[in-house]
Amino acid sequence: MARGRLSHQGGGGRGGALLACDRAIEKSDDYRSSVKKIQARAMVIADMVRPDCDIAEVLGGSSDAFLSSVYDRLRALAEGNGRRMDEIDYFADAVKEAKAQVQQKNDANNAAAAAAAAAGGGVMTTATDAPDYERSIQDALEKVRRTRMADPRRVPPEEHAFSIEIREALGEKIKKKKRVRSSRGGDDDDDDDDLEIVRNNDDVHALKCPLTGMLFANPVRNKVCGHVYDKAGLAQLLSMRKTTCPVPGCSNNSLSQAQVEEDEQMKLKVKRHKTREEAEKRKRDLEDDEDDQEGVVHRRRLTTTFCRRAGYIYMLSLLIFTGLSIC
Repeated sequence: MARGRLSHQGGGGRGGALLACDRAIEKSDDYRSSVKKIQARAMVIADMVRPDCDIAEVLGGSSDAFLSSVYDRLRALAEGNGRRMDEIDYFADAVKEAKAQVQQKNDANNAAAAAAAAAGGGVMTTATDAPDYERSIQDALEKVRRTRMADPRRVPPEEHAFSIEIREALGEKIKKKKRVRSSRGGDDDDDDDDLEIVRNNDDVHALKCPLTGMLFANPVRNKVCGHVYDKAGLAQLLSMRKTTCPVPGCSNNSLSQAQVEEDEQMKLKVKRHKTREEAEKRKRDLEDDEDDQEGVVHRRRLTTTFCRRAGYIYMLSLLIFTGLSIC
């Protein structure tokens, strides 16, 4: 047996593949963030064109067809965002599965190399075909997609959280079927009880940080409990080594920076709230100016009326006095 340097070709490639998998998994959060930003802007548009908004009132009944088409496009966009989020999840899971396969092959090769080194100090160099990682990821992606599509707990696009919140923003009453786990066989069945969801108007308190009490300047949403904080307020809280969510009643006691992400939707809500407040202030100032002008006109009219009446009384007095004098 010829002795030589131990080699298992492809090891370096597999190391690069593991690094590429890690980067792809990390990037999935960026992809989700991009979709969420699109959804946040769609939410703001939906809130602006809802049937009871100023725009709908100004356009009037002649624009019903136009507004209806806008509503349909927003619903379709929300459903598309839901599908995109699902595909991102599918891809991330597929990459994780491919990474596990690569890691398993690495471990097997390392074990074989260690055994060969212990037995004879070296083996003949053998070449192996480079694995097709792209094909492996594609196969894993198809497998994940088939499994998820066949899952009875899968939420269809029209019932995705993105679709629900857009329809709520449009002022719709949504009947959402409640899914419960059957006590027999463990399958998920659809309960006939419907939950009616009605959108509430934005409350200014919901736009304020629970830590600072001020309007959000740089809002971040907790991915674990769903609560929103201002980034500066959260940083101050964590600097005091407090790890409990500041929202009363929340059971999240492992608060950290890793749990939060930028809340684009809340940022847009605060921006719109400020714009609305400025518009209302300008409207009030304009009304005050009009009231002042009307007050001036009213005072002038009162003065004119008073002068006229005073003149009439004076003339009447002269006539009476003259008449009495003649008598």
